[in-house]
Amino acid sequence: MARKKKVRSIVQEFDDYFGTGTLEDWQRLCHDVGLEGYYGSITQCRKALRTVHVNIRDLLEAVKQGEKPRRFASAAQLVAYTVNTRKFYPLSKVKEMGPVKVLLRNML
Repeated sequence: MARKKKVRSIVQEFDDYFGTGTLEDWQRLCHDVGLEGYYGSITQCRKALRTVHVNIRDLLEAVKQGEKPRRFASAAQLVAYTVNTRKFYPLSKVKEMGPVKVLLRNML
């Protein structure tokens, strides 16, 4: 039961952070993960975010503290970190075209 509550909590926390999915929400996400430059469309934001390797839970914590999250040089480094810290985002809660989908990396 505690695990389900934790899953709901992280999903709700990201949903609250991200907002409704406007261009401004996507631009804020780009900024918060440390991407510089201007992204004039959601498509541009998506493409840019695919190059960023951050742990979603760490991202949320960093935003709360007014900091940038740790960025990893590769997906493999992010995967190793995520497995070691067990800071996973529940796959069953990923929306097909949402921001979490863009940030997720294959853990296998």
